[in-house]
Amino acid sequence: MFSIWGSYKPIECSQCGKRHTINFVSKFIVSLLIIVPAVVFGLLIAPAQGLSKPLTFGLIVLMAFVISLFLPLFVKYEYKQR
Repeated sequence: MFSIWGSYKPIECSQCGKRHTINFVSKFIVSLLIIVPAVVFGLLIAPAQGLSKPLTFGLIVLMAFVISLFLPLFVKYEYKQR
């Protein structure tokens, strides 16, 4: 999770020292899973419900945070030699 929050920072194994990075497809999936719900909510759902802009922004940030908690279940890592 901290790798995703840290702009896809590589993860290093504490035992063997190998460095693993998120592959390209996973980066694309992460981007879609964060951006698409935020755009749909911000442009379609919130205006239809009459939500204020500050409340909409806060809900989008909260939604992105909650979605990011589940992202480690979807990402794939690959070994990168130094």
